[in-house]
Amino acid sequence: MSDESAPPPVASAPAAPAAHESLAEKARRIESERARLLEEGRALLESDPAAAHARFEQAYRLNLNDLRAMSHYGMTLVLVEGDRQRGIRFCEEAVRRIPPTREALVNLARALVQTRNREQAVRALKKALELSPEDPEVRQAFTELGLRRPAPIPWLPRNFFLNRWIGKLTWKHRVTAPGGQR
Repeated sequence: MSDESAPPPVASAPAAPAAHESLAEKARRIESERARLLEEGRALLESDPAAAHARFEQAYRLNLNDLRAMSHYGMTLVLVEGDRQRGIRFCEEAVRRIPPTREALVNLARALVQTRNREQAVRALKKALELSPEDPEVRQAFTELGLRRPAPIPWLPRNFFLNRWIGKLTWKHRVTAPGGQR
């Protein structure tokens, strides 16, 4: 009779790790989905900014704390929707909360260019160039910005004949670095 009065063994102990595994699987699935959306958005950015914006927004909504998604979403908020204030805020927040990455700084610079804030865009690109001096995306962003070289004789006006002549001469005879970069 003592066997019949004993309580049955508790079966809920093994079920707890299984529940944690399903949460871990769900987190992995969400992370892989977020990464896929970010990559798709990056691939579409040049050809179809609106579709890229939709991908970045989905990635951001999957994880509101993902600063990479926040940076891309902020940039496309400015470029696609024209929401300059919110877009710049998202980009700046991403740069502020993580150690600045080249990607986040370039996104911030692109958003700032749209708001006609070239001075801050140049600062962001210079930081990005310090982080990745050989990165072609940073150099391309500088080219898109349309920066001019400083005047050869800075105390003379840029259009002074001597500055123009020296500028043309140094441009013709500039040195090409290995890899085709000047």
